Amino acid sequence: MGAEECCDDHMEVSISDSLAFREVQRVLQSVRMDPFLIDLRDKDEYDYLLLAVDPTRKRDLDEEAMLVTTLKALSEAVPKIDIMYHHALLNNIFTMCIWYLREDTRDALLDLITRLAAVADQYLRECLQMLVNNFAPPRPLVPTTEQPRWLARKKEIYYQLHESLKMISDTVPLAARILKDIINRSMPKLFDTKAKMVSFVECMLGLDTERLGDLIGSTLLEKVVDLLTELDVNITWEDILQEEHSKGIFEMELEDLDDDEDNLGQEGTKALFGGNVFADKLDGLMVVVCEHLKSCDRDRLFKEYCILKTIFQKAVLKVHKSKFAQFIMFYACSLDPEICGVDFALFLTDIFTKEEDDAIARMSAVSYVGSYLARARFISADTVVAVLKRLVEWCDSYCKLKRDPLKPIDHQIFYASCQVCCGSFCIYLAKQEKNSWSDTYVF
Repeated sequence: MGAEECCDDHMEVSISDSLAFREVQRVLQSVRMDPFLIDLRDKDEYDYLLLAVDPTRKRDLDEEAMLVTTLKALSEAVPKIDIMYHHALLNNIFTMCIWYLREDTRDALLDLITRLAAVADQYLRECLQMLVNNFAPPRPLVPTTEQPRWLARKKEIYYQLHESLKMISDTVPLAARILKDIINRSMPKLFDTKAKMVSFVECMLGLDTERLGDLIGSTLLEKVVDLLTELDVNITWEDILQEEHSKGIFEMELEDLDDDEDNLGQEGTKALFGGNVFADKLDGLMVVVCEHLKSCDRDRLFKEYCILKTIFQKAVLKVHKSKFAQFIMFYACSLDPEICGVDFALFLTDIFTKEEDDAIARMSAVSYVGSYLARARFISADTVVAVLKRLVEWCDSYCKLKRDPLKPIDHQIFYASCQVCCGSFCIYLAKQEKNSWSDTYVF
C-alpha cells in the first residue's frame, strides 16, 4: 500500500511538472508579439512568471519549491525565450543570487544558465557574468558565511559554479576567452572588503584545474598576483611594527633560524603588522593562494610554478616597493625544492648576471636572491654555495673591469650584490654552527 501511494505521489509530481512546463511554454509564446497586441490575461500570467523568478523576493519553502518547478520549466522552454520579448524575464534570471537558494534550487537555476549559454550568439556573456558575479557572497551574508556551519555550503556553491563554467566551456568554444575578459573586469579592487577579495579569489582559483585551467590558468594567476602586488605596495614600512622595523633584514633572519617552521605565505605577514587594512587583506589572499598551490599534484604544481615565474619576471621584478608578494613564489618553490626551488634560485641569478637585461630588473633580481636565500631553508647547501659562488665571481669580474673612480651612485648594482653576498654569508655561518657545515664547504 505504501509503495502504491509513493508511486502515485511521483506520478502526481510528474504530471504536475509536465503541466507546468507546458504552461510556461504557452505563456512565453503568448507574449512574443507587440505589447499592444498581447491579451491581458496572457500579460497577467507573464507578470506572474516574472514574479516567480524575482531576484529580490524572499521565499518560504513552498514558494521556493515553486521556483524550482518554474526554473525547470524555463530550462525546457529555452528555445521559446527571446531577448526582444522576454527581456525582463532574462534580467531577473541573470541577476539572481545563488547564495540565498537551497541546493536543489541552485541546481535548477544553474542548469537553466548552462542551457541559455549554449544558445548560439545570444546569452553567453550574460550567463558567464552571472556566474562570476556569484563568486563572492552578497554583503549581508558575509558574517554568516564566515561561521563554521557555512563552510560546507560555501564549498557546495563553489563546486556548482565550477561545474557550470566547465560545462559551458566544453559546450561553447568561445566561452574561455570571454570568461577571461569577464574575470579581468570583475576582479576585486583595492578598497573592496577582505571578505569579497578572499571569497572571489578562492572561487576563481578553483577553476584552475584540468582543461579549463589549461585555457585560463595563466590569466587567473596573473590577476591574483596583480592584486597581491597592489596591496603589497600600499603597505608602508611605517605600518610594520616598530620592533621589527628597527632591525635589519639579516638580523631578523638570524633570529628566525631558531623558529620551528618557515612561514612562507601562510603566516608571513600576519606577525609583522598591527591593524593595517591592506596587510589584513594581503594576508587573507596569500593564505588562499598557498592553499591552492598546496592542493596541486606534482605535475600541476610545476605548471603553476612556471606560470608564476613568468608573471614574477614580468610584473613583480619591476615593482621596487613589493615586500611580501614574493612569498607566494617562495612557497611554490618550497613544495618542490628539488626542481622548483633550485630553478628559481638559478633563474634570479641568471637575470642578475645578464648584462643585456635592464638595470631595474637586475637590481630587483639580486635583492630577491638575497631574500630567497635568507628565508628558503628548503634549499640545499649545494644550491646556496653555487649561487653565492656566481655572485662573488661576478663581483670580482666587475671590480676588474670597472677601473673608473668609484662613485657609489654609479655602481649600485655592485653594492647590492656585495650586500647580498655578505648578508647570506652571515646567515649561513649561523646555520653552519647549527648544522655543522665545514668551513671549506662554505668558503
